[in-house]
Amino acid sequence: MPSTTVTELESQIATLSPADQLRLLEDLACRLRTRLAGTAHSEHDSFGSELAVMARDRSIQTELSAIDREFQATESDGLTRD
Repeated sequence: MPSTTVTELESQIATLSPADQLRLLEDLACRLRTRLAGTAHSEHDSFGSELAVMARDRSIQTELSAIDREFQATESDGLTRD
């Protein structure tokens, strides 16, 4: 039987948007993988985890969208992304 804390967390999670629920799930999975790998995980794994967190960050997503819009404007000038 789940503890009271887990039940309360489940209720609060249910009120989140699907996008926020997914972000939370991905963050928890990332943290669990790090814990299971122990404190001796490689710098590469740590960097990958940091990138995953950054990729879900709304402010970074907003900035990337702005950059993408800037590049779309250059495509009309004959420049292309390859």
